[in-house]
Amino acid sequence: MSQQQADRIGVDYLSMVGASLPDFIRTAAAAGARNISLFNTLPANFNPWNASLLSACEDAAVRREVISCARDEGVSIALMEGFAVVPESSVEQHRRGFEVLAELGVTRVNSVSFDPSWERTIDEMAALATMGAEYDVTVLIEPCVLFPFGSLDHVLQLIDIVAMPSLKLMIDALHIVRSGDLAALDRIDPVLIGYLQLSDGLLHSAGSDAYMYEAAHQRLVPGKGELPLVDIVRRVGPEIIVSGEVPMAAEREAGVSDLDRLKAIVDGISRTLDLADAA
Repeated sequence: MSQQQADRIGVDYLSMVGASLPDFIRTAAAAGARNISLFNTLPANFNPWNASLLSACEDAAVRREVISCARDEGVSIALMEGFAVVPESSVEQHRRGFEVLAELGVTRVNSVSFDPSWERTIDEMAALATMGAEYDVTVLIEPCVLFPFGSLDHVLQLIDIVAMPSLKLMIDALHIVRSGDLAALDRIDPVLIGYLQLSDGLLHSAGSDAYMYEAAHQRLVPGKGELPLVDIVRRVGPEIIVSGEVPMAAEREAGVSDLDRLKAIVDGISRTLDLADAA
């Protein structure tokens, strides 16, 4: 693997959820990841261990430690998650998060809409993209059929309607395959894709509840399931970060260490990138 390819590899915080942010950064670096994501806010159902989570966006001392640790380990904070559109609330609530991103060196945030109103989703995503442009941050929208207007078609409509360079597309391999939209990626300008999350799994889930649990708590390492990950990697630009979002609750509870789990993720991404290059 070339150095350029190695530098694309990341690990997302959901893969080690509940850890302190410095511990996560050090473990990701030791596993071979050069990029990480953090959460602005973390939904309670994504934290089954009820860990005490300190937000880098809210706590200045944590922020200083995160910055120092990332610098020392040579790790980029490539993405901040948790900038969602929610019913009966304005995305203005995320302004404080945007204000500290430059300090952390973060230039991308991820968003989804939980709002059942299409009109309000359009307005709030436009406001979020405007805020992103104000802070020189790209807002990524993640298609997921578990959410309102979460199909790839809806997300592409949003991007087209808002029509701002600060609004782009996040691809999560599990979600794009489960939605049946994989072939549609061939019709998308790669410039629209700003980040790729890799995990593996079965092609089909046992239902929405099982799918939601799997997505939040129990995914497979890239290369251990049925998803066409090599095809997905080949559909994105060669400079796009490829990051593992692979929570493994069962392995964690069985005593597999954080480092071993993250090493497995990084190794799986490395193999996938090598196969994509060779294809």
